[in-house]
Parts: sequence; structure tokens; C-alpha cells
Amino acid sequence: MKVLPKTFAMVLSVLGLLGTSDVVAADLKQHLIAAIDAPDGRSDGDLSGRMGEFFKGQTRSSAPVRVQVRTLRKFAEAGCARLEAMLIQDEVPTKDGKRIPFAVRYEINLCRDGQPPSEGIDLDAASRVLSGETPAMMRESGPH
Repeated sequence: MKVLPKTFAMVLSVLGLLGTSDVVAADLKQHLIAAIDAPDGRSDGDLSGRMGEFFKGQTRSSAPVRVQVRTLRKFAEAGCARLEAMLIQDEVPTKDGKRIPFAVRYEINLCRDGQPPSEGIDLDAASRVLSGETPAMMRESGPH
């Protein structure tokens, strides 16, 4: 499956914004947390505010942006889950002048406090990445 560079960049931007306390992602975070709390594990609605405008600017469509979030699984850590989120927009222009539906789907591990769950995190690997080791350096040095 070929991933368009612009689509990939947009997904990375969305994920990056979720990791900040920036108000741009506040509306999307609310949908994600609502899915964690919902009895059926779902949250659907419109993406408004600055994040909705950011998405519309990237797609060059003024159509509303819909959000669909569903819980894929709950973690042992209270208030934490693996979520699938889809951002969906109609009437997105293509290079050949057509207007088509467009969707971005991603999965994320998230807790109610906005942080990732500690379950399943390799803290040694994370500390090596944060210290500036590259994947090649990690392979060369082997397990610690």
C-alpha cells in the first residue's frame, strides 16, 4: 500500500500535537478520552476549533471534519486504552479536479491524563532514544 507523503506528514502532525498541551489538539483529545470513558468504547462527532481548521487547510476542503474513535483494547492500567481514530472529510479536491472523500486512520495508546500507558514500554530502549542513540548505534551495542 502506497502512503502519500502529504498524508503521512499530516498523520505525524496530528500525533505530534496530541503529545503536547497545545489547545490546537484539545478537541481531538476530548474525543479520544471520551472513547476511553464510554461504555461502548466509542466517540463520534465533528472536529472543530483550531485542529479542524488545520485539517481543512491541509486538505483544501471546507467540508466538516468528522472524528470516529473506537477502543481496540483496554490496558491493565486504569483509564488507558489502545484507540483507533479516523478523521474523515468529504469533498477533498484531487490534482485532476475531482472531489473525493478522504480519511486518515491511526492507532494510539493513550491514558486519560494524555500520556501513553507504561504497559509494554521498553524503558531501556526509550532512554537510549532520548539520549540520542540512533537505531544503528543500538544494533551495534546489542542488548544492555
